[in-house]
Amino acid sequence: MASIIVPTDFSDNAYNALFYATRLLPSEGCKILLVHSYEEQLYESLSRLDNRMNDAIAKKVRATVYNELEKMKHKIIRDSEGIALTVEFFYGALPLIDIINDLIDNVETDFLIMGTTGATGLKEVFMGSQAVRVVKNITPIPVFLIPEKSDFKEPKNVVYATDLKYSYQENQFAFLKKIVKEHQANFHLVHVYHQSKESSDVELYYINLKNKLQDLAYIPHWIDSTKSIEETLTEFCEQHYIHLLVLTYHKYGFFKSILKTSFVEKASFHLEVPLLILPDNI
Repeated sequence: MASIIVPTDFSDNAYNALFYATRLLPSEGCKILLVHSYEEQLYESLSRLDNRMNDAIAKKVRATVYNELEKMKHKIIRDSEGIALTVEFFYGALPLIDIINDLIDNVETDFLIMGTTGATGLKEVFMGSQAVRVVKNITPIPVFLIPEKSDFKEPKNVVYATDLKYSYQENQFAFLKKIVKEHQANFHLVHVYHQSKESSDVELYYINLKNKLQDLAYIPHWIDSTKSIEETLTEFCEQHYIHLLVLTYHKYGFFKSILKTSFVEKASFHLEVPLLILPDNI
């Protein structure tokens, strides 16, 4: 049974991510670790004048959160008839990232999935997204980001995009292979490059990647493009009816030389397909 961390703020967007989580590995079922931080809510509710009231306030906030988690649990169980499913709660007046990292470090977990919301202009540059902060600061595990208001579509067409600039680890693609095989998906491998900037070592890195994917059938695509990586991959996803885009997150540089902010960060705001981010050190 897959063990899946699902942060929630009780929004429709968060529920969409939860629903998606229950459909990713239907053959083995799943244990949902439903996570909520009420740190900000509690801070805003506490009395600045009467500390004696604060214990009662804290208990009331915690009880409210528990009731909301119970409602979400019962809803997803009703919506998941026929799927082996259990739901556990993890919540507290701590930063969300701290709760998640504590779970990853102390409980067996397979991946995390959460919803994202749109952003434009300066907000995009500032990168205030909770989802982006989670990706950048949690203990490395695979992370799914589910776009706002997206409906679940079985991942029958999956693409992995790479800049072919480093050697891949032995078990780096084990989880990706599991998802592709579970859904018997068509798997595409995309390398977007600009001919004048292509590295001389790209063939060596490609051979290394092929060796790691040798037990998985895939369709290779080498795309010479003068457009941004973001724009090129968005077009590719639309043209090939992609249901899941997969990237590897490099803390110090995935596509940093091409984009002012990493593609992983920008993609979480703009793409209309779910995004799977693989850590580079699992």
